[in-house]
Amino acid sequence: MADTPCTTPVDGHVHFYAIERAAPTLNAALANFLALGRPDTQYVGTLILTQSSRENVFETMAARSSCGGWMLSRSRSEPHSLIAERGGRAIAVICGRQIRCDNGLEVAALGTTDAFPDGQPLGETLARVRDSAALAVIPWGFGKWSGKRGKAVEQVLQCHTPDSLAVGDNGGRLRLAGEPSLIRKARDIGYKVLPGSDPFPCGDDFRRVGAFGFLIGLVPSTASPWRDISRWLKAQKKSPDGYGQAVNPARFLANQIGIRLHNRRRGNITP
Repeated sequence: MADTPCTTPVDGHVHFYAIERAAPTLNAALANFLALGRPDTQYVGTLILTQSSRENVFETMAARSSCGGWMLSRSRSEPHSLIAERGGRAIAVICGRQIRCDNGLEVAALGTTDAFPDGQPLGETLARVRDSAALAVIPWGFGKWSGKRGKAVEQVLQCHTPDSLAVGDNGGRLRLAGEPSLIRKARDIGYKVLPGSDPFPCGDDFRRVGAFGFLIGLVPSTASPWRDISRWLKAQKKSPDGYGQAVNPARFLANQIGIRLHNRRRGNITP
């Protein structure tokens, strides 16, 4: 697809967590996409899911024709893409995976329904994702890009090339702290930075979905949205423009408390 003068928003790190949250999250994303003042097109934006090994919301949605007032259809040539339509507006939902490595760092595999094992070394996980033809992304996480784990990320960036993977910014970080230094460093040496909201599974944090992401210089087709997006990204020599703001201190604190309580109830250990 040829580039057009308009830009289209993409939230590069989304979780639905449960099928019951899918429609409210789509509603929030629609409102946030429209608030950006993009051109008046049917296709208003894209959500890229990063499902953990416990999540299968995309698969549940793919087996349905509707979800909470949204009409759902599979993209004609992409099993990992859905089009959700409501009120004359369309949002593409692209499946991806979030894989937890043995040191607590994570890798996102964008544009795939494949499953990947958790608990493997970072380098091995990145290799598995690249071999699958998905786009490998190392997403920033609060407290995870410092100390030994931060050095591990730096080593990966030194040992790989910018065309082999990307890094992810996170709308859940504290706005006052500014962009993490390692994300800036990755961008400076040529890695593409792909922001996303990364909503927490507790409270109303899903309302942030669509409000933090990046802009692409085309309107993807509904037949193959991920192919169009990934080709456009590959053709760029620098990171796409980001949009949105990270969270304020009150939201940041509420999210950190909420996720710890959530993990405690589920028997998880917060890294």
